[in-house]
Amino acid sequence: MFNLLRFMLILSATLLTSGCAFWRPDKIHYTVDDDAGAFACRDCAPSPDNTDFIGLALSGGGARASVFSAAAIEALAEEGVMDRVTHISSVSGGGFPAAYYALHKPSPCTAQERVNGARCISDDYKAFKQAMTHNFLRDLTFRQLLKPGRLTSPTRRLSSLQDALDDQFIDGASFDDLPASPVLLINGARYDDARRFVFSNLAIPEEDSATPPFTQKTLRTASFSLDGCTRPTPADFPVALAIAVSAGFPPLLGPAAIEASDSCDDGETRYWHLGDGGILDNTGVETLEDFALNASGDSARPQRAIIFSFDAGKSTSPEAMMKTRNLKLWTTDPGRVVDIVGKRAQAYREVVLGDEYAKSGVSFLVLTMRYTDAQIDTWPADCGARHGGADAISAHLATIPTNFKITKCDAALMERAARDVVRRTLDENRDMLKDNGLTLRPR
Repeated sequence: MFNLLRFMLILSATLLTSGCAFWRPDKIHYTVDDDAGAFACRDCAPSPDNTDFIGLALSGGGARASVFSAAAIEALAEEGVMDRVTHISSVSGGGFPAAYYALHKPSPCTAQERVNGARCISDDYKAFKQAMTHNFLRDLTFRQLLKPGRLTSPTRRLSSLQDALDDQFIDGASFDDLPASPVLLINGARYDDARRFVFSNLAIPEEDSATPPFTQKTLRTASFSLDGCTRPTPADFPVALAIAVSAGFPPLLGPAAIEASDSCDDGETRYWHLGDGGILDNTGVETLEDFALNASGDSARPQRAIIFSFDAGKSTSPEAMMKTRNLKLWTTDPGRVVDIVGKRAQAYREVVLGDEYAKSGVSFLVLTMRYTDAQIDTWPADCGARHGGADAISAHLATIPTNFKITKCDAALMERAARDVVRRTLDENRDMLKDNGLTLRPR
């Protein structure tokens, strides 16, 4: 194995120094074939009698977000919430558990397994959480070495991540393999026109919006729909590619290139350049709000919407940044860039969408749970002989890096953080959730 790696490194270096690897054209990751029946619409609109909208928003944050979201989903399942979820919106690392849940829905513990209220660990959820701790960075890097032509191409590096996801748990699934419910919304960003681009097994209309915050096209959700034809993500579109696009943080990964026509009738060829959804909104909440307010249309607009937001995004306070002589933003803390634009997105939601809530006739309840708000008193066994109590653990949580790999200690901490914030948030809002039509299991 060592000799193979050494050979690949020497070969890669030779290609790089000779210039061969630099002259490969960028890759077209997917070509829309309008004549192939790829847009067979299974469920183009929600049922008109659907009066509930219960969404899950899984933020970006690499493996940190993947583990946090998987453990949070398990905690919600134990409360009987996941069976009521109608939409899952994911960004970047949050897309890994979103895709796993959609394709391999785990079974929660049965009533018989909960003896005297003791915590039950379902084997299905154990496998789910274990899959989220996989070292995708290692897999991605290995594929880069095996195919030297990919070494200097971020667009091909995206393909390496796609291959790694397929090998681990997506197994080549396409959007036609996704269940109709819950609706999966995978968020990316279209670099061409600064619009949020959403992959979804439910069609998102492209026509002009009557909802004030989305009357300007830049603020509306972009998808595979075009003017005059409402359509979902193509049935043969790879789920792993959508997840990789959503995680395509520049300049390390992507962008992906989608070749499509500019009209429903095979018009002029154009190219969409898609990448990390966290650039526009790292939480995934805005897509759910947009969908509840506008995408389904007034005739099918829900009466109420509950959104559980699991935020594992990296966040540094302005005060801490101003005390740090950090001149290497992209190399030492690239996630800080996402945090900057995330604060703008949050302000937009609170000011503009908050006003729209009051006029929409939809009752909104958004419960945000951040991993850094967890109250953990003791270190997990996977962390070894660590010293310090709650303050030391809280400080360590804030330092867990954004990457496609995670240590056993950090994964165990993220799982504890998820269970803690879910438990406390649900307990604090039990009555409010009941008033909004969601009754939790009795303790």
